[in-house]
Amino acid sequence: MKEDIAKLLSPPRKAKLHESIVTQLKGLIHTRKLEVEDKLPSERELASLFGVSRVVVRESIQSLEQAGLIEIRTGPAGGAFVVRELHKPLFHAASDMFHSGELTLQYFYEARRGIESAIVQLAVEKATPEDIERLRMINKVLLSEIKDRAKLRKNNSAFHIAVGDIAGNPLLSLMLKSILDLLDVVLPKSAQSERYIQDTYRRHELIIEAMERKDAARCVELIAVDTEHTTRLKT
Repeated sequence: MKEDIAKLLSPPRKAKLHESIVTQLKGLIHTRKLEVEDKLPSERELASLFGVSRVVVRESIQSLEQAGLIEIRTGPAGGAFVVRELHKPLFHAASDMFHSGELTLQYFYEARRGIESAIVQLAVEKATPEDIERLRMINKVLLSEIKDRAKLRKNNSAFHIAVGDIAGNPLLSLMLKSILDLLDVVLPKSAQSERYIQDTYRRHELIIEAMERKDAARCVELIAVDTEHTTRLKT
């Protein structure tokens, strides 16, 4: 934590200790006075700075973690670190609805197709030669790490998230990330063969080529084919 941050904090009102602490820390994060990868002081230090118990501090940190603004890391260099995973609240809400039976995987597949179709159309309009090259580099990782199937989901998601970044609509990207995170939780990790990974690579290459030609209709068609393959995995 930067040295001058302590000067920006004030003891919270007793009636709403937890809410006040969350609001103050959110404000520091949103205004970049606390930046991504900054480490917060320990619970004991924060409790002293705010003039509250460690229990209140812990509750506040948990709220920020749920909001996707703080990540708790373990180990000798662990602690509470600032992150920017703003899709997490949507992920948690969707996850709760899924586990309560209100949502099925089919709903997520349908939502993903709609969201990615909108994303890829925007990406076609905005993609630069540098963006195209970046997508190719990301896609090549699928093959370079083909023996490590545990990384497939992460590498596959990286491609789709990169297309979202090119599209430049943060709300669409937020929705896509929440859906990809949920599918990563509910679908099996070891269901993909080397053939599946190779096919995924080829589908991505076709999307890149269509994007390079500025062929929006073909990109929408190809992204639908690509997302359809996810539905064939068994939970």
